[in-house]
Amino acid sequence: MIVGRAHTEKHGHVRGDEDGAPVVRDGAAPCVVAFHGFTGTTTEIRPVLDALAEAGFAVHAPLLTGHGTHPGKLQDVTFDEMVADMEKELDVARARHEHVVIAGFSLGSLVAIELAARRPAGLLGLVLLGNALTLSPAVGAALGLIDRRGWKLPDWYLLKLWSADVRDPVQAKRITGYDRDPLRAALEVYRAGMRVRGRLGQVECPTLILHGARDRVCPAANVALAASGLGSRDVRARIYAKSAHLVAADHDRSEVAEAVTSFVGTLARPLSPQPPVDP
Repeated sequence: MIVGRAHTEKHGHVRGDEDGAPVVRDGAAPCVVAFHGFTGTTTEIRPVLDALAEAGFAVHAPLLTGHGTHPGKLQDVTFDEMVADMEKELDVARARHEHVVIAGFSLGSLVAIELAARRPAGLLGLVLLGNALTLSPAVGAALGLIDRRGWKLPDWYLLKLWSADVRDPVQAKRITGYDRDPLRAALEVYRAGMRVRGRLGQVECPTLILHGARDRVCPAANVALAASGLGSRDVRARIYAKSAHLVAADHDRSEVAEAVTSFVGTLARPLSPQPPVDP
């Protein structure tokens, strides 16, 4: 069901059981700067953030621009505005920890790719979770038609039929996010996916790509699309059979958290102090 601004101003809200506030944890370098998905919060990636913090790594996970407050705040946020704001968050982490790994889920993966393509100093690696280079065929076709025709969308919002694309019912209640999708903002996600595909070749750092096989939002074929386009020679990928779009929070979340933590640990090894060499 599609509703307008008046309904959204009165009824639009953040739903879910868990606090979706930004997550900042001090720890060892590299600091993992992590971005959540469209209309979501940090709850979508919390199991990975917690595992990294428990392993001793610093974590910096802000809310994307227009998120965590009211769905009307997201409607007209552009991808460029979001990237600019998240680049400031990345700079904060780099100033404190020098070395960083950028991670992103869904829309956050597009922000992560764009920032990694700029090759900031101190960047050691990139993690893509449920990447949004393309959207599901039906959604992609509809938004693609609107984009090609140059139609201007009204201030409309699509009410969500379910809280999140996650197979685990316990996690579905836990995940916090908006109760509706701002349609102009959704079109911005589609356009960002097309734009960022052209930036993959500029990403030269080691990259980990993880995706749920049951993803109904972003096809699992996005794994191969990302891997084949990246400029990096070190690309690792895995598709998790039991998980849907929220791969970091679904049935395979423990394995996903372990994979990300292991990847970051590998990148951190050259940063560890080396024992002195006897003369």
